[in-house]
Amino acid sequence: MAIRAYILINTQIGQTQKVVEELKKLPEVKKIDIIMGPYDIIVEVEVSTYEDLSHILLNQIQNISAINHTMTCPVVE
Repeated sequence: MAIRAYILINTQIGQTQKVVEELKKLPEVKKIDIIMGPYDIIVEVEVSTYEDLSHILLNQIQNISAINHTMTCPVVE
């Protein structure tokens, strides 16, 4: 059973589109939307395990230099 999560991303000013282009390269990313509010981007990811979710967050998404902050919301149903 796949694990889905929404990741809210706050980017550096003027860098949102750059972050979107980097996120598009990740096969786990299923949907990307630019939003308004305290976060700039919401991303839907799908992975096999919670370990995979941790890996993509810590080693791929949070390593994008223009990202200030993320909040991860795993889907429970």
